[in-house]
Amino acid sequence: MFVTVASFLDPLEARIVHGRLVAEGIEAYLADEHQAINDWYMRQALGGVKLRVRHDQADEARMLIAQLSEGALALDAEDSGGPMPAQPDSWSQRAAFLGLFALGLPLPWRRRPPKTA
Repeated sequence: MFVTVASFLDPLEARIVHGRLVAEGIEAYLADEHQAINDWYMRQALGGVKLRVRHDQADEARMLIAQLSEGALALDAEDSGGPMPAQPDSWSQRAAFLGLFALGLPLPWRRRPPKTA
């Protein structure tokens, strides 16, 4: 039997927490996820995306969710390695940009119908 241990208005946040629980070996699934994505204006009326786990793993899941919300599993600033440096554009990316905007590409070109007499 599955029980609801948390509810999220943001489906992405629910998916992240679900992934963490599954990585910890907790059997879980998301209820109403697709409904909340498709009918985003009804999320609150639906009660959000519900994270459900097996009854015998509910206490462990609640403890892990509490740790996640407290930030206990976050990386330290020195562990993250800092921001990624910006990568310069390659020549092929620049040529594609030029072809798309300056020359009016991409292909195929529009063909004109043959003239009738």
